[in-house]
Amino acid sequence: MHKRLAAALAAATATAALITVGTATSAAANTSTYADEYFGTPKSGTGGLILRTVNGAPTNSGISEGTRFEFLGRCVRAGGVDLIKVHQTEPGGWGPSYTGFVRRAFANVPPNMPC
Repeated sequence: MHKRLAAALAAATATAALITVGTATSAAANTSTYADEYFGTPKSGTGGLILRTVNGAPTNSGISEGTRFEFLGRCVRAGGVDLIKVHQTEPGGWGPSYTGFVRRAFANVPPNMPC
């Protein structure tokens, strides 16, 4: 009887350890991929992206080609053009502003973005 109990306890402990490792591995995988889902750069050959207002009007600021930005979760359509709200996350650009809307067509962003 004690051998069966010991075997059952060992099996339960091993199963719990596997679940814990599997959960920790899944969480780590989600964390490492989540960051890249909402970051992007200007497409190669564009020379950069002009930051725009919500109405699509250009500002005096922009993000240089190759400079990374974060998608801020807002999409609009202004004058028939799809715009996404972004924030420049590293040096490289011009003007006083680091946040605004950019043309999605010229942004190198993941296709699975929510808009």
